[in-house]
Amino acid sequence: MAVHPQIQEDKWKSLRYLIGGIFLVLVLIEKSMGFDPKATGSFLPKQGFRNIGKSQDKAKFAEPSDPFAKDTWEDDLNWEEEVLTQTFPESDSKQKPRTKLVDETIPEITLPEDRFPGAGKRLQADAGYLPVYFLKFYGTGKNSQSQLVKLTREFPGGDPIPFLFQELTKGPSPEEKGKGVLSALSKKIRMEPNYRLENGILHLSISEDIGYGGSMEILKDRLDQIAFTMIGNFGIKGVVLYSNGERIRTLGSDGLTIPEVLAKTQRKVIIF
Repeated sequence: MAVHPQIQEDKWKSLRYLIGGIFLVLVLIEKSMGFDPKATGSFLPKQGFRNIGKSQDKAKFAEPSDPFAKDTWEDDLNWEEEVLTQTFPESDSKQKPRTKLVDETIPEITLPEDRFPGAGKRLQADAGYLPVYFLKFYGTGKNSQSQLVKLTREFPGGDPIPFLFQELTKGPSPEEKGKGVLSALSKKIRMEPNYRLENGILHLSISEDIGYGGSMEILKDRLDQIAFTMIGNFGIKGVVLYSNGERIRTLGSDGLTIPEVLAKTQRKVIIF
């Protein structure tokens, strides 16, 4: 049976529409996958439509490229490092030394009232008997307490200040020791030959040994022995102690604070 010409023409139109639709779909897929027709020339290979699938050359899709495959990757890396260095300058790992706020070359300054005022006029006294104060302990163990003991020494005349201090460091006589009399001042403690008596205040310069080898109570006894022995004689009303040219503010490792001017404390005195 012969096919009607109109029907045959409609079939060809449908086939053309189908092929055109397939081609359009392929073009859209090509665009969505990132193909560039200008770069690749054409989506279809030059071998012709019939050889699609037979060609060994497969269309390359967008694949990640290896940056190290190029010959210029070292130049690119150097350029990136240069840009980063200029944008974010590398901080110096070595910290600059901090400037000291305290200049160690500046010497310590002693205030005028803390300096030894210098030698003054020496005292002169006639021969006679002068009082000297020592210690005697009463009680035993923890209940033991020291008391001041007033004794006298024969003075040959001359300067009484060095004489009295020397008697304190010399200590009691053997007979007095037999009665329990002691001294908190040892022979190591020396008095400098220069002193100054001004406005009733006796300025004495002594060795730093006065702060060594004694408890807090012993240190207090030393100060009392000096104060009671010096004050009340020759117009002396108070004593200020110095060592190495500077005023003594504290004594001992525990830091016993010394008054501005030593005076007689309120404590019992035993007269032998």
